[in-house]
Amino acid sequence: MLTDTEINELDALLLAIPEEAGGMLLPEFDGFCAGLVVSPEMISPGEWLPLVWGQNGASCFATMEEVQRASDLIMRHYNDVAQSLTPPGEYGPIYDEDRRTGEVIWELWVTGFEQAMRLRPDSWERIVESDDEEAAACVNMMIALFNIAEGQSDLPKKSIRALTEEAPELIPNMVVTINGWTKGRSAPAPFPAWAAANRSEAPFQSAKTGRNEPCPCGSGRKYKRCCGTN
Repeated sequence: MLTDTEINELDALLLAIPEEAGGMLLPEFDGFCAGLVVSPEMISPGEWLPLVWGQNGASCFATMEEVQRASDLIMRHYNDVAQSLTPPGEYGPIYDEDRRTGEVIWELWVTGFEQAMRLRPDSWERIVESDDEEAAACVNMMIALFNIAEGQSDLPKKSIRALTEEAPELIPNMVVTINGWTKGRSAPAPFPAWAAANRSEAPFQSAKTGRNEPCPCGSGRKYKRCCGTN
């Protein structure tokens, strides 16, 4: 398992990838790993690794030794996530935290998970269409959280506020539940009844800044690589 020092090293390596390459930051990559591990269909590193670097992102490293070190840390973290989702492992996501307010920033994690889902959409649809209402609800909830993170949710205002507050605790339970479906085991459902979309309140568009939108601070950088990392 990666040490705290190695996690910090991986964080710095991913942050060093040029913004224009479109690579992932650490919480995003962590969510991506979770999505890959619990995916109903196996996805090889040869397919998903380029998405971590982004377009030509690996070229930012000065030597092949640096590329190899980054690759090693990436694969080891992927294996750590896989191990944590293998009984009797204990899964825990990596989130960012706003140092000014102490608020947990879960949105990048969810966007990473959604990118993994996007690689095999038909496989994820099998979960939604299955008889396992708990796992299906968790998949739909992940999509709902992603829409909130991107500022595209049409859920009622009350539901968005509640989900935003409870997402950090809901996410690991949902990952375990989906993993249970994929691995053929049962798991408890964390899906809250109040999050149903057919509520009487008027729809509300989330005011959160999308991860790829310009940062509202005016720096000209994408939010996820500016104030979204603080």
